[in-house]
Amino acid sequence: MSVVIGYGGVPNEIYRNLRERILRGQIQSGSRIKIGAVAEEFGVSIIPVREALRMLEADRLVDILPRRSPVVSGISTDEVLEISAIRLALEPLALAEAIPNMTGETIREGERLLEDYGKCSDPWDQVELNRRFHLLLYEPCRKKRLMKIISDQYDGMTRCAQVLVIRSSKLVDRSIAEHEGILSACEAKDLERATEMLRSHLQASNDRLHRQLVHE
Repeated sequence: MSVVIGYGGVPNEIYRNLRERILRGQIQSGSRIKIGAVAEEFGVSIIPVREALRMLEADRLVDILPRRSPVVSGISTDEVLEISAIRLALEPLALAEAIPNMTGETIREGERLLEDYGKCSDPWDQVELNRRFHLLLYEPCRKKRLMKIISDQYDGMTRCAQVLVIRSSKLVDRSIAEHEGILSACEAKDLERATEMLRSHLQASNDRLHRQLVHE
């Protein structure tokens, strides 16, 4: 059954739809994207599909090859570990800048996200809730470039979630407890404690990544 959408935002709509499928692993690395089939699904010509694919190429999610169907890009172990290192370097910086600007609404929204996370059993939704929680805390830093870099790293982490979520499903309770601790420190405006807890949280995640992707 085709997905019919209005013409005003056709390329963006196709881009968002395909992007979510790729990040969730519904379209896996190495898969070819048939432009004609996508156009038929959305009830449009191939022109907006090509525009959407160029946007995905800019995100490094798709490789566009001459005279061939676009291919979903892969992500290597080295890239995953690099992403983790970037997160460890930049996220505490963003949190430190954000805490003085945090409001009660930020704290309450963080609590709601953690409550939803605790009730969630779908691993993909857990990944999304984790992303939303972290970005919520950093948003008050009011530094757009920094937020864009950090947000991009979460896209990369989501792409390797097929491995990570399955292997880390027993760590949900620990993750929630660590998030609650970070949020509590933010509410108390305790910048030093909050950033140290975040570094510890991210370092533990990095250590698990290294064990899973390098040694196993």
